[in-house]
Amino acid sequence: MTSFGILSISLLLLAGQSVVLAGLLWVTRVNQTANRFLAALIFAISLMVTPYIIGFAGFYDAYPWLSFAPFATSLSFGPLLYLHAHTLIYGTSPKRWGLHLVPYGVQFLSQALVFPLPLPLKNAWDSLAYAPVIDPLLTIASLASIGLYGVLSWRLYQGYRHQLLQTRADDAEFDPSWVRNALIGVLGLGVIWLGFFTADQLDPSRNYFDDYWMYMGVAALGVYLGIAGWRNSEVRYPPYDEALHPSQDEVDAPSPSPERDWKALGSQFAEIVEAQELWRDPDLTLTSLARKLGTNTTYVSRALNEGLGRSFSAFINAQRVTAAQALIAQSEQTTDLMAIAFEAGFNSKASFNRAFSEFAGSSPSAWRRGQRLKS
Repeated sequence: MTSFGILSISLLLLAGQSVVLAGLLWVTRVNQTANRFLAALIFAISLMVTPYIIGFAGFYDAYPWLSFAPFATSLSFGPLLYLHAHTLIYGTSPKRWGLHLVPYGVQFLSQALVFPLPLPLKNAWDSLAYAPVIDPLLTIASLASIGLYGVLSWRLYQGYRHQLLQTRADDAEFDPSWVRNALIGVLGLGVIWLGFFTADQLDPSRNYFDDYWMYMGVAALGVYLGIAGWRNSEVRYPPYDEALHPSQDEVDAPSPSPERDWKALGSQFAEIVEAQELWRDPDLTLTSLARKLGTNTTYVSRALNEGLGRSFSAFINAQRVTAAQALIAQSEQTTDLMAIAFEAGFNSKASFNRAFSEFAGSSPSAWRRGQRLKS
């Protein structure tokens, strides 16, 4: 007899929400391929939880033929998260991306081939090979996969974040910080899973009821990925490869003197930017600034980083904040702060608030109140 209790219902509610969110991500039009990789990951997480939903409800006791139903998906977690991050950041999926899912194919077959067999044969296979050997090996492989792909995804995120700082002043608009948070969540889950797996190996008397809280964490992670992914599903990220490779006209542009005095060159560039107020352009990027200065992105980047000790984003936004402070100090209290932000070259409230807090030490509204008290 089956009966849904608090254990099965709590997992079912989380898994159900995940499936709905995965469906919403699947039909998005922006970042379609990347969002479908994420939707597949969320659905895979829900499938992994399914045996515990029906197990806690007594389905395996009532219908023992359900054993070896191919619900195991853990070897897909790492690859799908990496494929999502890669496609989101590069704008295209890796070549031969299906190869990343071959280990999951092996995991799927390890259950799917046994599932249709007679129950006595399945029980014998489980006792002799699957439970003592194959299942632990698949768990170890899953943990290794999560670790490997987690590191690859983390390096990809760090590289992209660095490129945004070096090439765009509106980097805050495109920082995929939620991907970083998702990576932390998945890697954290891997650590917790390792702890539960170790406990199971040391104490054979433990059963699937003892793993309830781990699978609650798995199901909750699926919901988080769905909500965070949906909230960021339509952000159009600048492709990573375009940021890394200058165009041919930049390569052919005149170069500064071969002495490469980056400090002097940085000061020279800074004077031009300030005199011409180039920072007022809300669409200014490293590429467009290099063109305005008549040089290439490599020289501008090194002049700013090595000569002035600042990234492109910090260099431009610091000047915008200085201009915004002057405008706020001269304006009436009723003047719209966003109008000031746009005049200073910012193109969004998020970029304005983040840059202002970083370089002025407070929010724009708090800084204006402070100026009023001083006067």
